[in-house]
Amino acid sequence: MSLAPIDEAAIAGSRDVEKLDKFSWASFVRFLSLARDHRGTFILGSLMTLVASGINLSLPLAAQRLFPQVLKSGDVRALDIAAGTFALLLLIGTGITFVQWVITVRAGNAVVTALRARLFRHLNRMPISYFDQAKTGELTSRLSNDVTQIQQTLTLDIVNMLANMVTLIGGVVIAIYIDWKLTFAVVGVLGLVMLMFVIAGRRLRRLNRLTLDALSESMGTIQEVLSNIRIVKAFARNEHEDKRIARQLNRVLKLSDKSATFEAAMGSIAMVGFLLLIVAVIWFGGRRVLTGDLTPETLLAFFITVTIISGPMSMLASLYTRLQRAIGASDRLFQILDLKEEDKDPDDAVDFPNVAGEVAFRNVTFGYDHTRPVLKNLNLYVPAGKVTALVGQSGAGKTTLSAMLYRFYDPQAGTIEVDDVPINRIRRDDLREHIGIVPQMPILFNVSIMENIRYGRLDATDAEVIEAARAANVAEFAEALPLKYHTVVGERGVTLSGGQNQRVAIARALLKNPRILILDEATSALDTRSEALVKEALERLMIGRTTLVIAHRLTTIQNADQIAVMANGEVVEKGTHSELMAMNAHYAYLHNLNEAN
Repeated sequence: MSLAPIDEAAIAGSRDVEKLDKFSWASFVRFLSLARDHRGTFILGSLMTLVASGINLSLPLAAQRLFPQVLKSGDVRALDIAAGTFALLLLIGTGITFVQWVITVRAGNAVVTALRARLFRHLNRMPISYFDQAKTGELTSRLSNDVTQIQQTLTLDIVNMLANMVTLIGGVVIAIYIDWKLTFAVVGVLGLVMLMFVIAGRRLRRLNRLTLDALSESMGTIQEVLSNIRIVKAFARNEHEDKRIARQLNRVLKLSDKSATFEAAMGSIAMVGFLLLIVAVIWFGGRRVLTGDLTPETLLAFFITVTIISGPMSMLASLYTRLQRAIGASDRLFQILDLKEEDKDPDDAVDFPNVAGEVAFRNVTFGYDHTRPVLKNLNLYVPAGKVTALVGQSGAGKTTLSAMLYRFYDPQAGTIEVDDVPINRIRRDDLREHIGIVPQMPILFNVSIMENIRYGRLDATDAEVIEAARAANVAEFAEALPLKYHTVVGERGVTLSGGQNQRVAIARALLKNPRILILDEATSALDTRSEALVKEALERLMIGRTTLVIAHRLTTIQNADQIAVMANGEVVEKGTHSELMAMNAHYAYLHNLNEAN
């Protein structure tokens, strides 16, 4: 069979595909390690499988012993007993197989559920820098499609593969016992079939891995398009996106077709092998019976043995293809699990129950790309309980600075301190509990208004949530809705206006009651009425808190206690509005430019 070469270069992230053949045994062992928490159940299932296989393998020996006696005696009752014995053995084997199936399926489902939870927990603890590069749709595909790929293999296929291998090997041993000459022909055919399985299976595994990579890529693109559907429609790019998705899905289709061709080829190999076995037994065994070298009952027993062997041989072909697919999927899952999580808190990390809110950036240098620093030896003191505004042109490093306070990123040089304690010595969760944020584009979950606000403090009562909502002017619109605070806001708050989203985000921050507050110019894109309501809510939120304001419109921060002007990753000026205007330098230039616009 001739197949077109695999276009591996076309699949992003698959440069290491060539390595798959070399480490297949290691990958298989690691794949099995996923089930280690339930190994007792799987061992029990395997033992039950061995018993059931032993019962099946006893049938040809029973036939060889019982039926000659029945034929010689001519007793119908003896035939009934022989048939009943066969039926009883089959029922016992079937019952054992049923129990084994139930316990291994349940254990397999538990493994898969735990695996999904483990993957999510790991992703949930990855550093923000990982998500700066990763596509959400691709990650979702791995959590869904890849885990589904391995579910059946972990649940049933491994045990079934063991059962079929035991039956196959045991059948060959029994065949040797019955007649070694006939067995020689059988083993020759089996060896040829197994060799072809191994060769085809390696390429099949590579194809399945490439197919999953391509599928993840397409799922990532689909999620990206659906998340930005308003932009797609606004720019009339529906047809463009249709074609882009179609190209990616066609790539998946081509790879899937190649995989299907290989699977069909392996099934055909198994079928041809089975037919060759039958032909070999009939031809070679029949000649020996005719010459008197073999008795008919021995040929019957051998034929039953070959029939028993042929089933596992066919099943192993199917199981082997599924195993290769599952190992390819597990390789992709281990790619995630092998990634380094956020740095753990040091052993001497301090709890931080009481925070005044004084912040200091000391000689901080940082860059997303180590060769191009975004912040360069930056120094900034943010006094507790005061409002500090960060201004500067786009790319000056304002948002990066605020992200570093959360420890989304750590400095490559220098330190950041809160109340004179370096933040890398504070328990990360403690630090973040004391910081609140109201971003320029608030992110709401697809749950009710009340649950979105309660995200600020999960143990808050309904009364506390409503109190925060009223302080943030959420009540002005929420209490007019039919379901009031139980109204679901839609994905990313799509059913609310921009100003309403902002007020929900402010209420969330109010409920959290942080000592340090980060505001990413929450009024820059609102109409006059919404801006007034949001400003009023922000003023309540800022009272008594250390507030860091990322300013886009300078008119909104003229009353700040201090204004830090950033340029090229450095603080180039600092002072009040009037002091900076008197300097007639960077801030004055930005202010005049802002006024002109």
